[in-house]
Amino acid sequence: MKGDLFALSVAKDGEYSNLLIKRPEYRELVTFAKCKREPIYNWFYYKEGYSGELVWNLLRELNIEKNSTVLDPFCGTGNTLLACKQVGYNAIGFDILPLSVFVSNTKLQEGYDLELLHEKIREITRLKFGETRLKWPDLKFIDIRKSFSRYARKDILFFKERIMEIEDEKIRNFMLLSLLSIVIPSSNIKRDGGVLKIVKKRHLPPVRHLFKNKLKRMYRDLKRARPFPRGTVAEARLGDARSLPLRPESVDACITSPPYLNWVDYTKVYGLELALLVGPEEIEVLRKRSIRSHVGAECRRRIGLRSKRMEEILDKISEKPGFVKHPQVVEGYFDDMYMSMRSIHRSLKEGGKVALVVGNVCLPSITIDTDLILAELAEDIGFRVKEILVANARWCDVYGIRKERPVRESILIMEK
Repeated sequence: MKGDLFALSVAKDGEYSNLLIKRPEYRELVTFAKCKREPIYNWFYYKEGYSGELVWNLLRELNIEKNSTVLDPFCGTGNTLLACKQVGYNAIGFDILPLSVFVSNTKLQEGYDLELLHEKIREITRLKFGETRLKWPDLKFIDIRKSFSRYARKDILFFKERIMEIEDEKIRNFMLLSLLSIVIPSSNIKRDGGVLKIVKKRHLPPVRHLFKNKLKRMYRDLKRARPFPRGTVAEARLGDARSLPLRPESVDACITSPPYLNWVDYTKVYGLELALLVGPEEIEVLRKRSIRSHVGAECRRRIGLRSKRMEEILDKISEKPGFVKHPQVVEGYFDDMYMSMRSIHRSLKEGGKVALVVGNVCLPSITIDTDLILAELAEDIGFRVKEILVANARWCDVYGIRKERPVRESILIMEK
């Protein structure tokens, strides 16, 4: 991180600005970059995830004792849970998306019968293709026929049907995750920011080839993996961060990253994989119930937040009609984040620590300092904001904005 960008991103006269601490060593760790090279973490590509190494560093930095229970209310694909379990911490995660919960729990599985797994991998990859009774659902936001070749569409469903016939649950989950992970590589789809684009890819490998190679790599990871420390428990559950189904004061710490205020709808970005787990009607329901970081989320009433910075942002937006396409998203996002942090506060034991990875927002003529707004809201809830670790400061590079001001990616460190 260049020093001048960090300095430019800090308001000299703003409250909490003195808590901003430059931590460039976290720059890569708050991204998925390292996960691509890490066994098990790379079983499913999830751009919004962060590395296990970040979790280990934060556990040390926050002085979280071994055998403590760590909460991740936006668990994504389970990297916090996996990292905690690998080094002897209990962990519980929640996510509104069934895809996230499935991927997380499959990465956490242990006690495989490796001989049986190897045998099943050989069996399924040697199958001759046949007909399948399964059909792709009609997703309104993407054309399935253009997304895949005719052969790829059928092959994915053929393998899914054969996988669901496997009796051993762990092996079934292992193979289904492998299949989900090759959906995009076998398609004509490119993830571009918050949208799926259909592009004609040349020389796409056959589904069978991608599936076989992925299974081999995942199996190799299992054979080389160290056993988890005995007695540690980690799992993901379906749940909403705004109303966590936990007893009050039942967890010791929280390490998480909520959706950024970036107008990205995860039910669309990961819609093809979701479609292999749930029906289109459920995807629509999930879209409406998700955190209001995008237009498709259902709008709820305001809850009367106390944040001077947020009110200033909303005033600027209201002064310029058309300035932001959907200003209600900004308002709704911070309402949802307030409810989520309040739910985390309720679940934490007294003295419990929180590390919240967030990104600021760059819009025409305005920067939304999400980290500082959330710091204000957190203190209103009852947290003590200890530090704001700035992992990255970069130039605005969206909406055609030239290099006029930087935005931060930060980690809020708080204590109950």
